[in-house]
Amino acid sequence: MVLAETYALRGYDAVQLATGCAINALCTANSFSSVTFVSADNELNAAAASEGLIVENPNNYS
Repeated sequence: MVLAETYALRGYDAVQLATGCAINALCTANSFSSVTFVSADNELNAAAASEGLIVENPNNYS
């Protein structure tokens, strides 16, 4: 809910971002490299970047 409210995200977008943040935190805590968050949604990507995730947009590779 916090991510949805903070970034005005739709429900499933907030779930996707929360999952990315949680997995990234686990990887970092266990000395693995950071995950890359992949989405074609610019608003979701902006929120992910604000949360400190590495972001890739597949639309940038067309």
